[in-house]
Amino acid sequence: MTKLRDNYEKAQQKLETADANLKKFQTRSDRLILANFDEHLRELEDIRCECEQSRTLSRDIHATETYKIASEEYSITIKLLYQYLYEENQVYNNISRYLSSKMPEIEQRLENDDLILLFGYDLIKQCSKRKDTLIAYPIEICICLLENSLNEEGLFRIAPSQGKQKKLGTTLNGFNYDPHVPASTLKQYLRELPDRLLTTALLPQWNRTISLRLTLFSLFLIQLSQTNLFSFIDL
Repeated sequence: MTKLRDNYEKAQQKLETADANLKKFQTRSDRLILANFDEHLRELEDIRCECEQSRTLSRDIHATETYKIASEEYSITIKLLYQYLYEENQVYNNISRYLSSKMPEIEQRLENDDLILLFGYDLIKQCSKRKDTLIAYPIEICICLLENSLNEEGLFRIAPSQGKQKKLGTTLNGFNYDPHVPASTLKQYLRELPDRLLTTALLPQWNRTISLRLTLFSLFLIQLSQTNLFSFIDL
């Protein structure tokens, strides 16, 4: 189509040039005394006629091809749309197959990742990631921070600033922290454990031992898993 349009435009320019030359020759002031005036005039008229025929032919060819493409526009659009949808389907199928093949590997890596969630995460699974101790990291770090603040008034009762609690890691880096922050953080951690530190299964027995005080306390402690027991002792 571009080539046909260029051919038509060139033919149009040639016609305009031939037409201008003919008009210029016809209006010469010396046309009455110019030798062979009529012969040159016929030559210019013939050239203009040839250019006009060439322009008309180029225009008809261009118009015919334009109408042809216009008539095929619907079928071309359908083919292109189908091809596009087919390619899109292939892409997403390939992505789906790739992810399906990689999901077991991803799940395994996530399961074995040392950087697991702490709050709201199973206590035994947390401690299984630690090789040097059976005590959960939040319990360990909060107790270390509270060792020199056990006489602080209202500890575990007065709520600290929520902003300070959220920025515990930042304040620790500066060795400038409010003891109420780790205390509240420790309470939050224990509160969000999926199972109680002393386990839900033993809760009825814990409730019954209130009247017995410490008499049967040790009997229940030995029924705890090592992870739960060491975390409780550390507290």
